[in-house]
Amino acid sequence: MRTPLTATAAALATAAALLTAFTGPTASAATPATGQITGVGGKCVDVAASGTANGTAVQLYDCNGTAAQQWTVGTDGTLRALGKCLDVTGQGTANGTRLQLWDCNGSGAQQWTAESDGHLKNPQSGRYLDVPGGSTANGTRLQIYDRNTNPWQTWRLPDGGTTPPPGSCTPRLGSGEYDTPVGFGGKTYQVRVHVPQRAAGARLPLVLDLHGSQSTGPGQLTYSNLAPTADAKGFVVAAPTGVVPSGSGYIWNVPYVTPSGTRDDVGFLRQVIDTLTGSACLDPARIYATGYSGGGRMTSALGCLLSDRIAAIAPVAGLRAGRPDPADGSRPDPASCAPSRAVPVIAFHGRQDGTNPYDGGGDGTAWRYSVPVAQQRWAALNGCTAGPAVTQVATHVQRGVYSGCRGGADVELYTVSDGGHTWPDSPYDNGNGKVTHEISANALMWDFFQRHPLA
Repeated sequence: MRTPLTATAAALATAAALLTAFTGPTASAATPATGQITGVGGKCVDVAASGTANGTAVQLYDCNGTAAQQWTVGTDGTLRALGKCLDVTGQGTANGTRLQLWDCNGSGAQQWTAESDGHLKNPQSGRYLDVPGGSTANGTRLQIYDRNTNPWQTWRLPDGGTTPPPGSCTPRLGSGEYDTPVGFGGKTYQVRVHVPQRAAGARLPLVLDLHGSQSTGPGQLTYSNLAPTADAKGFVVAAPTGVVPSGSGYIWNVPYVTPSGTRDDVGFLRQVIDTLTGSACLDPARIYATGYSGGGRMTSALGCLLSDRIAAIAPVAGLRAGRPDPADGSRPDPASCAPSRAVPVIAFHGRQDGTNPYDGGGDGTAWRYSVPVAQQRWAALNGCTAGPAVTQVATHVQRGVYSGCRGGADVELYTVSDGGHTWPDSPYDNGNGKVTHEISANALMWDFFQRHPLA
């Protein structure tokens, strides 16, 4: 599919809609997209020496933010910098014709059409913006050439762009909330997903949202209320369901805790990620996990055992760092949590939690050691050198942070003095104590996730 920048007077009437498609919903026809055009090697389309004389070479160069690299996507089909237009020299149409800067004159040599796979076409010649031989050397003069699949014909226009970046894809799953199948171990499981609206070709982050014991994926998606945050911030939520029946729902097979002989849930959740990465066009560097209660314990286990795929975790009322040590339940068993990299952690817990007590105790196989001990263990695993620095962020909420960690993998804990076994700012009372509305777990965890993509 091709999306023209616009080339005729009739097309000017649709300029606002086109600019919205190019630059996102915040753009307007009154403010055309302006910024860098990036290509092969992450380098920029550049006006040589910031020259403004007609015939000044247009080249590839290190991105540097100068005016020579600030291009405006015109509503008339042009690409403009320094008050002039990107132009095919001499109105040429042959392969290898070089590009230059020239007074804007409305000719076909200055018309450009953005295609959905990242190509930029000059309709007059039928050829495309191209880097000779794919050279990434500074000063490489740009040209037009027959369309091909080489990466040096893929471009990204300003402000997120009119064209998808390299590695973009077309999702099979559209926006909305529904169940989608995931095959694992010879069986097919239905996983509840919520997919926001997206720009064409964009790869989105994923947040796994894991339910508490005796619940389900759809029930957790409702309780956490993550869908509105996903719509506002632009990420996919997947809320799968455990397989071990318990009460009116299911529990997760948390490694070293749940009796063996059931589904490998670490493997299953890896498959959920793999499946949705293709069908929902996910960004592999921005896969995150959160969960409540038993789902928080499972989220913690993913940090321990799936750190190659999970960029950061956010357990709610369930932070662990491995099972309780069989020899001393007041501390974690070091052998049960050995991530392959430092994992950023943000957690939330109520001091009045009677199910997973903040100070420890409770279930001897799944809980025992305290939440601060779990945080301290993650800080040790991440090689943190400072903390915990504690600040009062609201009347009943303290934030404790271990910092100076490897790879910036800080470990944060929000402690709610009057909070129960609940999800901060959930609109639902689950009967397990007070729900604080002094902080929003969803807003805080998403801000944390954004700062911690997978390296």
